[in-house]
Amino acid sequence: MHALLLICALLASAPGPRFPQGTARMEVGPAPHGLPDWSVQRCAECHAPQVEAWKRSGHATARTDDVFQVAITEDRPAWCVQCHAPLARNLERGALPTGSPPEEHGVTCAGCHAPLGDAKAAPAMPCAGCHQFGFPVLQGDGQRVRLSDTQWQQDTVGEWTRWRKQTGDTRHCTSCHMPRGDHGLGGTRRTESLKAALVVEAVDGALLLSTRDVGHAFPSGDVMRWVSVEVSDHPLFESSRTVATLGRRIEVRAWPPEPLPHLGAVEDTRLVPGPPRRIRMPAGARYARVVYHLVSREQEDSGLYPPGLSQLVLWAAPLPSTRTPMERKP
Repeated sequence: MHALLLICALLASAPGPRFPQGTARMEVGPAPHGLPDWSVQRCAECHAPQVEAWKRSGHATARTDDVFQVAITEDRPAWCVQCHAPLARNLERGALPTGSPPEEHGVTCAGCHAPLGDAKAAPAMPCAGCHQFGFPVLQGDGQRVRLSDTQWQQDTVGEWTRWRKQTGDTRHCTSCHMPRGDHGLGGTRRTESLKAALVVEAVDGALLLSTRDVGHAFPSGDVMRWVSVEVSDHPLFESSRTVATLGRRIEVRAWPPEPLPHLGAVEDTRLVPGPPRRIRMPAGARYARVVYHLVSREQEDSGLYPPGLSQLVLWAAPLPSTRTPMERKP
């Protein structure tokens, strides 16, 4: 029942001022039941189990996460922070001052639960406000004019919408990401969730890759994320060779009818729900693995991100021998 009520609450909220896609600070309405504010501490007085689960979620540390902290050293911090901590007042780079409230650290309760004017009557998922937005369209001086409405920096909700239309599946974001109302949203089980979503089979000198119970592309979300398929002669992969990549390649170009050039995806090799992708293994390859990358290849090569911070090994195994046994002579 709790999960059903949560889904209904999400469906009753629309992207808009609550989720301005990072272009402005989120402004929420008054707290319920005459409470003075929407602070996490206030919500915990009645919803302690949900708040404890949320503390283990990626939402709670969306701004203080190590990967995000490195990313904003190279990007415009205000736009990034206003999605990763939509109620934050401090939009500067760097470590937060000691004692900063949870609202400065990530996405808090009000981000998803606070009503906002007439938006509560519109049928849409609030997830879309942060997980569906276009690439920034910039002027010559680097100032953002608007967000593209044809080239999506994050298209997770669009991918899910198309999947639902194709399959007739009625599940929503919360069905997979908040089972039984779990406010941990995967939490520390994130790597395990990614592993469970990927199916790998070694067949006839190739790997067959597909997804399990995923209603969007894999990987989805940040355009920086990608997956590599690697082979090695050593089980610990001291040295390895990448034989395939699954991700999006982006570049700045014209995207009609938008008059200003901006970033967009010129190639998309990610897994999508459906038949498996066949990736041929090089002759003589002994070991293979599938690695999930949280940042782009260029960012990894910059040395700012240690591999242990930005790479998650989802699958690794010795490959079956494809050599024909030699005939034994008497």
